[in-house]
Amino acid sequence: MSTVKITIERVGPCAYDAKDALGNTMRLAGSAELEQQIRERLPDPTVFPETLPARENTGPGFRPMALLLISLAGCSALDLGLILARQRQDVRGLWIEAEGERPETTPAPYTQITLKFIAAGPVDPAALERAAELAVRRYCSVADTLRPEITVLTEVQPPAP
Repeated sequence: MSTVKITIERVGPCAYDAKDALGNTMRLAGSAELEQQIRERLPDPTVFPETLPARENTGPGFRPMALLLISLAGCSALDLGLILARQRQDVRGLWIEAEGERPETTPAPYTQITLKFIAAGPVDPAALERAAELAVRRYCSVADTLRPEITVLTEVQPPAP
């Protein structure tokens, strides 16, 4: 059994830096409204600066639910890339658009996620569709972790000629 470990460090009232065992880092942040609610309740408001400096090439940070979509799309992309390579498909570009639907309640879990796979190059559309289904339904560990609580849909946009 393998273990994945990350650490999260609070760097602001509503901002955290995540770090993995390889030293990769990224910033997570809540909404401006949530940050304001937390700031209003801090016993010592001077603990955190009023605004965090933006890290190079980043905004204030990813929201946790967006990271879930990133994880699902990223895992699917890695598996899809391998499947298409094994099929000797000539993929010149690959994009995945992920969209999640959530209720307007708290908590607000995703009830449906759609992954749209877009490829460039002389890729067989049927091979792309089958590979996308295999990547999500059979090989993606993130998708498997999410089942059966939500529906994950896949769409494929045929490559442009």
